Amino acid sequence: MKYFSPAVFVFALVGLASCQLDVIEPVSPRQSASARVAASASADYRGVYVDGFNAILGNSSLEDSLLNWCAGHNFNAISLYDLNTIMGDERYSDLARFIQKARLTYGIGQVAAVRGTSANFTQNAGYDASRGDLNERFTTYNLENEWWNNGPACDFSCYTSILQSMSNKARNASPRITSEAYIGWFLNPSGQDLQQAKTLVRWLDRILVHDYRTYPQFGYMQSRLSYLGRAAQSQNRVIDVIVLFSAEPEFMQDYFSVSGQNHSFDEAYADIVNQFNAASFNGKNNVRLIGYQIFDYSFARQARPTYISLFQ
Repeated sequence: MKYFSPAVFVFALVGLASCQLDVIEPVSPRQSASARVAASASADYRGVYVDGFNAILGNSSLEDSLLNWCAGHNFNAISLYDLNTIMGDERYSDLARFIQKARLTYGIGQVAAVRGTSANFTQNAGYDASRGDLNERFTTYNLENEWWNNGPACDFSCYTSILQSMSNKARNASPRITSEAYIGWFLNPSGQDLQQAKTLVRWLDRILVHDYRTYPQFGYMQSRLSYLGRAAQSQNRVIDVIVLFSAEPEFMQDYFSVSGQNHSFDEAYADIVNQFNAASFNGKNNVRLIGYQIFDYSFARQARPTYISLFQ
């Protein structure tokens, strides 16, 4: 569960006390000269978090129902939860078949592993290295560890160790894996907004920034995007940003619901892009909106259950 404001959140972290990294150079930057004057209302990236994946994986009916729904709503990316359980049980064959099916049969080109610790990404790297077929591998490593929520498990220094570990493994993979992270606020410790943004920009290919409101509200995101843009500018690059919407009842479920306001996922993103293009803030030219992500599959499907099947 993601939260839109700081609250106590504890992760069971593995081996952080002895976390020593052989740090390599960060990702190759996209040069700032390639920044677009205005973002496009048409999303290049359209993703959804898949909750309850442990119960779906291995059940062909549930797998196909999930993938049909995703493809029917034009999602081209999925981010998988429950991997601690799935990989702990070594269900590698089921996972490989699912990823291949998502990519080749349903046209969902990007499949992300959502993990929270350095040990998790070591496990991921081992899985990917074990698959000779590239279509059975993850395309993306997604770090979800809410350091800003003031929990005792991980402050930003601890988070940075995990971030670097993930990025190193993603960059060393062949072919290279995309590294990304979901972020909330620049806290824990406070007063280091720009420094934290610089670390994120240095080590990530792209960043998911939440807009957890009841309707698309760019003003809620603007200060965080400004820090990210200023950080990117200082590194002579443009940072790709994915806007994160929540279909939970307290946020945008009614906005999306076919029995409520009945807005599509694409409409929400187009609204944010229009607000982004009209806004003026420091660092804007070094931020590129590339699409949106929905939290999560169960809530989104409750809101918009119907779809056009690929195989009707």
